[in-house]
Amino acid sequence: MLLETLKKRMMRGEVVRFCYQKLDGTIRYAVGTLQADAVQAHINGGGIPKRFYGMFVYLDLQKMAWRGFKEERIIGIVD
Repeated sequence: MLLETLKKRMMRGEVVRFCYQKLDGTIRYAVGTLQADAVQAHINGGGIPKRFYGMFVYLDLQKMAWRGFKEERIIGIVD
């Protein structure tokens, strides 16, 4: 349910702050979007890179790069 909310907000063009647990156990606070205009400028080829297959993928607005995490590692939406 939490991931669905996150995805819906990002798809509407919202910039969302959220957090998840990285594989090394640290907590990552992220700022991301799936806004079509922001994402489209950074897509080469068919879309999402293969290394993110099976993960929740977003455009990290702090690093301006694709980031992803396993769905079960989501902690919450910050705002």
